Amino acid sequence: MSGQVLHLVGTAAPPVRQLPELVGLLSSAGWTVCPVLSESAAAWIDVPALERAARIPARITARHLGEPDPFPAADAVLVAPLTFNTLNQWAMGVNDTAALGVLNELLCLGVPIVAAPCVKSILRRHPAYATNRALLEQAGVRFLPQSDTLVRAPDGTATFDLEKLRAAVPVPA
Repeated sequence: MSGQVLHLVGTAAPPVRQLPELVGLLSSAGWTVCPVLSESAAAWIDVPALERAARIPARITARHLGEPDPFPAADAVLVAPLTFNTLNQWAMGVNDTAALGVLNELLCLGVPIVAAPCVKSILRRHPAYATNRALLEQAGVRFLPQSDTLVRAPDGTATFDLEKLRAAVPVPA
C-alpha cells in the first residue's frame, strides 16, 4: 500500500451505493482507502465492486478474538453516509458493529474525522440528533452540511456530490 490511509465508513442510506466511485476519486487523490461497512449497508451495495476499487477487502463484521486488524493505521476517516441511527449510537459509545468499533476507536485516537450525514429532515428535528451531533463535534468530528453534499432526485432519493466529498478530505501529505 502506498500513500496515506483513509478509513471510509459507510452506513445504510442510498448514497452508500456510490462508494465504489468515491473510492476511485479518493485513490486518485493519493489515498489508500480501507472500506468499512455497517452490515445493513453491505446489503445495499455491490461489495465486490467496492473491494475492487479499494484493492482491499471491506470490513463488515467485527473481528474475532485474537484476530489482527486487517487495516493499516488510519491517517483520516470519512464517514459517508452517516445515518441518524449510527450517529446516535456512535455518540453514546455503542460498539457492537465493525463500523461503530472503527469510529469509536479512531475518535478516541484523535484521528481527523469528516462526516457526511444523510438524515431525513424530520429526523434532524429529533432532540437526540442535535445533542449527539454536538457531542461528536465537541470530540473533533467535522460535519459536512447536507445541503452542500447531498442532491435529491425528483423521486426523493439522495445521492452525494462526490467531488465535494473528495474535496472535504484533507489532501494526503
